[in-house]
Amino acid sequence: MIEIVYQPWKKIVVHEIFKHKLEDLVKLHSLGVEPGGLAEPLLWADGIVFSRSTLLDTKDVIKEKLEGVIHWTSVEWAEMPEFREVIIIEETRVKVPIINASGHPVYDAVSKWLKEKYPTIGKLQVP
Repeated sequence: MIEIVYQPWKKIVVHEIFKHKLEDLVKLHSLGVEPGGLAEPLLWADGIVFSRSTLLDTKDVIKEKLEGVIHWTSVEWAEMPEFREVIIIEETRVKVPIINASGHPVYDAVSKWLKEKYPTIGKLQVP
């Protein structure tokens, strides 16, 4: 019989954080999408909507991943108290899907951490 083991991340290292107004984050996320098109989805958890980017998988990055450490090069986020499945940008009719990631332990923890540590709008470096 195959053994299946769940091994969540032990640590997420975020290298850059930028908090936006909701409308600005959605517009930034839709750049390059044809009018009327569908943008890549944003994630939503516990009152925030965000996107994150990860480091490329180099030998060192893979080694850290196997040790339970993941690196996010950046997190861009905004407050969005109520979940919505999609946000449509009026000027371009671009649709930005929102994925409800609430209940996922990693995304819930990230949401809580962002709201506690970085409540103001603007570019912030991790201390």
